[in-house]
Amino acid sequence: MSIEPRWGDLKSLQARFPGAFGRTRAYVLLAEGRLRAKKLGGRTLWDFQSAQELIESLPAIGGKA
Repeated sequence: MSIEPRWGDLKSLQARFPGAFGRTRAYVLLAEGRLRAKKLGGRTLWDFQSAQELIESLPAIGGKA
């Protein structure tokens, strides 16, 4: 049984959510408080759970809302 990490660098965030977050968009969403991240030395670690919650909160397209 493998446990998926909750935190990772920007490349890991982009790999986990392909096409969802470019560098600029990720930092804009961070500034808006819609994504969470922490600093560890010079690295920014992104919270994958907040990215998942953001994506799930987006409105559905097509069909009935």
